[in-house]
Amino acid sequence: MAEDERLFHYVAVEPSGRRVRGSITARTDGGAFERLKRDGLSPVRIRLAGSGPAKARPVRGLSDREAAEFLADLAALLGAGTDMRAALDVLGARTDRPSVRALARTLTNQIGGGQALDDAFGGQLGKNGALVAALISSGDMVAGMQRAADMLQSRIRLRDQLITVLSYPAFVFASTLLAVAVILLFVVPSLAPLVAEGGHAPATLGFLIGASNLLRANLLSLGLLAMALGAILLSADKLDFLSRPLERLLLDGPAHRTVGGLVFGAFAIALGNMLSAGAPMSEALRLAIRSVQSRTARERLEAVAQAVRQGQTLSSALHGVKPFPDTIVRLAAVGEISGALGPMVARAGKIEEDAAIRRIEAAGRVLGPALIVGLGGLIGLMMAGLLSGVSQLGQSALQ
Repeated sequence: MAEDERLFHYVAVEPSGRRVRGSITARTDGGAFERLKRDGLSPVRIRLAGSGPAKARPVRGLSDREAAEFLADLAALLGAGTDMRAALDVLGARTDRPSVRALARTLTNQIGGGQALDDAFGGQLGKNGALVAALISSGDMVAGMQRAADMLQSRIRLRDQLITVLSYPAFVFASTLLAVAVILLFVVPSLAPLVAEGGHAPATLGFLIGASNLLRANLLSLGLLAMALGAILLSADKLDFLSRPLERLLLDGPAHRTVGGLVFGAFAIALGNMLSAGAPMSEALRLAIRSVQSRTARERLEAVAQAVRQGQTLSSALHGVKPFPDTIVRLAAVGEISGALGPMVARAGKIEEDAAIRRIEAAGRVLGPALIVGLGGLIGLMMAGLLSGVSQLGQSALQ
């Protein structure tokens, strides 16, 4: 051993996917990383002999978009032949985002201190950490990082699409409520003196004045009631009194095809990507189930993991989950026969997600104009009632 070289213990993945352990001498952990890469291995842990793994708190404030861009850039640098430490230094130096800079610095310290790559990334990426760690450690590290980045970017695009589709109807509804409030709180009260002078008010105008008086007299009480109701709903959601029934309603109700396509489509994409990366079925199922946001859906998918562990095929196990999309089940069966289970499951999940988005977009295209017509008609009736009431009052005064 050269005088300035040190001994490193490593865990690496062979091209076949098998994990191997050993020791290697090098001046730095980056040099050990490069030597292992030249030997055809994908290192997941390099630790200086006699040192323990570095501990660090997860980086706060890191968004999904920042994590996706970080992983994609890191995969590109590593694919170009840059060693891990240099790649992290480059990403930390060129960004102006404190959270990304902190992530690069923390990962450098952890990996340099002997922490496994999958453990380091898994501990720093929050709710996405388990999936990212599985993709990194299941085979080719660079390809795993790129798959993880693609998954995160796909989720971000899905979320942005949903916000875009639903924001217009929500804006129309909120604007209409505001317009009705302005009419009842400011316009109608200005006509009340005319009614008092004229005596008997027309029916429509009298109804609007009564509603306005009721709203103005109880405005503070209604505000406090709304705040109390919001607090109750928030507490019920945290205690699962509200979220569980709502999840069941969404999964089993009239919108079950759309909700099931989004929830189970994302699960299938995660599962398919991990299987394509070489992860064992049991581990891929465990992590894919953890990635599902709906607790009710997770509980239903747990039966799938148990059935697969008992020797049942994935497609037959998924068939018993309610309301799991038939498209994913059929393509999973095709993948089992053809030996391409991972790509087929991921493709099926993408098909279901896209179909759900198309249904939401179609509903949004109908809901927006329908709200405009319906709520615009409501405001028109209110204004017509005001004008007709004023006209009748004027005729009564002339007579």
